Amino acid sequence: MSARPNHPGVHLSLAPTTKHMCEGHVPCLLYNKSAADMQRIRDALGISSANTRVRSTVERDCRHRGRRDIRDVPLTEDDLYVGPDRPAPLHTDRTHQTCSLCLQVKAHPVSYLCGHSHCYVCIRLHLENDWRCPIAHCRSLMRRAPFRHHDEEEGIAFDFPDREDRSAVTYDWDGLTFPRPPVHVEVED
Repeated sequence: MSARPNHPGVHLSLAPTTKHMCEGHVPCLLYNKSAADMQRIRDALGISSANTRVRSTVERDCRHRGRRDIRDVPLTEDDLYVGPDRPAPLHTDRTHQTCSLCLQVKAHPVSYLCGHSHCYVCIRLHLENDWRCPIAHCRSLMRRAPFRHHDEEEGIAFDFPDREDRSAVTYDWDGLTFPRPPVHVEVED
């Protein structure tokens, strides 16, 4: 008979799950990890074995903590634009091209996993205070930096050919460490 590990009957699971709900009843987004990642997680939790039977689930670190750098001076639009040019204010009745934060046609649109998009500057300033999607009926936790939405940029340029926008932005997410999914640990009774 082999020696018992330090924590008998422990199994880590980072596979996608819809059973677990937390933080405002939003399903956790869990991702499959490589064997090396799983070993690092086991080491961090002090678990020596992951090959035993499972009977019940215990969750550690349920809090979805992200981190923002502490700033002496709050981040402003001027910090995010490159140069003095700014997009001209432009309103439209096309809701899919309107940013819900500034209520204008999106300038430098970025999108994230829940499918919503906003102006880069608007969402970057929003992330200084809140990790959730600003759309009221969504409120998904943003676990990764939004990505530049090239197709939407092209669509806006096509629909508004007279709009002259020489502004440029940094697309910089420095100072933000996005929240990570919780680690689910299944322990044998």
